[in-house]
Amino acid sequence: MLKNYIIKNWKSLFKIQWISFSIFIILTWIYYWDKTAHVYFNRNPEILTIQSLFSSMMTWFFVFFTFVVLIYPLLFGIQVYFVRHKEESNKKLLFLFVLYLLSIVSVFSLYTINSSHAIRTAFLCL
Repeated sequence: MLKNYIIKNWKSLFKIQWISFSIFIILTWIYYWDKTAHVYFNRNPEILTIQSLFSSMMTWFFVFFTFVVLIYPLLFGIQVYFVRHKEESNKKLLFLFVLYLLSIVSVFSLYTINSSHAIRTAFLCL
């Protein structure tokens, strides 16, 4: 049943995966360079602004993609096993794997935001 679903819907599954990975990577890149929004990361915003809402959204994406980073290798392995015989799938699977690796980097960059902000704040207090 799972095999038939993956084979039948391979192209739509691929589009969903690459779009979700790409959006997460782009938003992480934007958020990583928006230094003023880092104050609100993983905290409840006291004042609702664009940056605090963006930080809240990125916190939820961080939590979701932390689970994706942990679970996706199993799902990716299942896809590789079932779709490996299709000629067009090899390049797409490699592309998904690269996006997955970039998502891991994005999750770790979001993970370091609070600690880098705390270190910077400690230096400013001195």
